[in-house]
Amino acid sequence: MQIIYKKIDSVLLEKIYIKYGETAKNHIHTENGDYSVASVYEDTPVGFISAYTRNLAAPIGDEKDAYIDIIEVDAAYRRAGIAAEFVARAEEWAKKAGLLQIRAWSSQDKTEAIPMWRDFGYGLCPAKIWLERHNMTVDGYYAVKQLNPVNPYPYITKLIKQDIKNASAKSIQNFRLIRAKNGVYVYRCLYGGVPAVVKYFDKEGDRREIMNYRLLAQHEIPTIQTFALGEAAFVMEDISVSGDWRLGAPEDLADAGVAESLARWYFTFHENGTAVPELMTLYFEYDSFTEENFHTVIRKFPESKELFRFLLARCGRLRELIYTPSFTLTYNDFYWVNFVVRKDKTAAMMFDYNLLGKGYRYSDFRNVCSSMSAAAGAAFTGAYNRLYVEKYGRARTEAEEYERKIDDVAGDIFQIILAFTEKAEIPKWAESSIEKAKNGTLLTKVRQLIL
Repeated sequence: MQIIYKKIDSVLLEKIYIKYGETAKNHIHTENGDYSVASVYEDTPVGFISAYTRNLAAPIGDEKDAYIDIIEVDAAYRRAGIAAEFVARAEEWAKKAGLLQIRAWSSQDKTEAIPMWRDFGYGLCPAKIWLERHNMTVDGYYAVKQLNPVNPYPYITKLIKQDIKNASAKSIQNFRLIRAKNGVYVYRCLYGGVPAVVKYFDKEGDRREIMNYRLLAQHEIPTIQTFALGEAAFVMEDISVSGDWRLGAPEDLADAGVAESLARWYFTFHENGTAVPELMTLYFEYDSFTEENFHTVIRKFPESKELFRFLLARCGRLRELIYTPSFTLTYNDFYWVNFVVRKDKTAAMMFDYNLLGKGYRYSDFRNVCSSMSAAAGAAFTGAYNRLYVEKYGRARTEAEEYERKIDDVAGDIFQIILAFTEKAEIPKWAESSIEKAKNGTLLTKVRQLIL
């Protein structure tokens, strides 16, 4: 019996829905960063597991763990090690994410699961949960397993201490891992006895974020407070213990007041960003528009051959167009996990500047407004435009329309290039752009722009 394990994509999800029903489908998480895998026999799912990262309850709501929302194996395929493989893979995913523990919950009537969790090394704790949709409580138990010690990378904390020692006389200690991914390590710590967060970059290229904090400070662009900037690590305030600030939350994306506060930060960011002497040396998303990358996309995504051959024949003209608008600093990575808000909502600002670079104001508008609700997006652009008119006595209508024309085409091209040159699997955020390339919509827009 040849069982294979596959990440659950839209095709597998539909098969699971047909076989197991809507309840099973609703417990499968397929967003970026989630973990969902199916066991497949002769192209048919015979089991699946889905887990995601979630915050713990108050008063430790800033802590996260991995949560197995559902695990299922067909009766005919049980006792074949499938469940054990599912759980082992989920644990490995959670460890790589730097999570301290992994949990699952089961109702008390499923007594057959108790020996399974014990065999997997999980502790069991009686628990009662509230099911909102059924307006009822259910008795059961949590299965919990600790994954990583508080400091699973002692060699990294040693490097951090040495780096910060060279930048500051204050001591740094009491490390507690928050996240470790792709060579970036984030810890809570005590810096000179004060709660702080330290971020360490193993790769030289990722250390540009340290340079970006220095650059923003030089040009009077507000950031969260930084205590020490080393060569490979920097220490910043711990927002989770701040009396004035809090981390962003999903509901902020529908809050007009938060949107207006973010608009004020973006306006200062863009205005001061135009005067940065190093601007033209910074990262630019559309610098990825190279002949080499175009050929790579054609090879990996042959349905786009006509589009990218058209671009190959007109690389010079395309480059001329994308370098015509005025540049400023651009954030490039907007989402609620990347901003902080004053607790009275009178101010907000972005942090995590790894992808900061140069570009168009409109590109940031598009990133922000595509994540927000329609009302919050309108509040953001309205507040930003009022600030611009107050300063210059006129709107940016003509410049913004030109930036939009370029960005509407270049943004899709960039997402396709990124998906096929840097990602092992196609990310969800690229699916729309890929579909436009397949159905010819993007080629039509490219022709209208270039010809």
